[in-house]
Amino acid sequence: MSIPTPKRPRLLLWMGLFLAISLDTSVQLCWRASVPQHGGMAHALGATLIKPLFLLSLLLHVWQLFNWMMVLALADLSFVQPITALSYIAVAISSHWLFSENLDPLQFCGIAMVLVGVILVSRTPSVSPTITDIQPQPEGSEATG
Repeated sequence: MSIPTPKRPRLLLWMGLFLAISLDTSVQLCWRASVPQHGGMAHALGATLIKPLFLLSLLLHVWQLFNWMMVLALADLSFVQPITALSYIAVAISSHWLFSENLDPLQFCGIAMVLVGVILVSRTPSVSPTITDIQPQPEGSEATG
């Protein structure tokens, strides 16, 4: 049995974040594809609930929940939540390609701002130091629990 190294949890964190972004993007695209574009709310609700893509989006949501619990066990919420904003970019670009939705220059500016924010957040520590990490114990004393 090997002792885990700091690189392994970091790799698991980034894999979990990639999966979180992918799952969130997939859920949004499945919902968009399953909702009819015409008709009233009652018609849309009835038509959506029976579509396979809507059922797939529910399944992906459950998977997303379990993945999110794993990600939160590895890092601070204040680190991981801003990183998942990359799904906004993925949804916007995918919607443009899949559903021929327009992306205007103002949206591209917003996408660039989100990307800059994610880059800045990703350069910070993923886990906050604890009190014991900040305040060293005096030499010869033992921590009491």
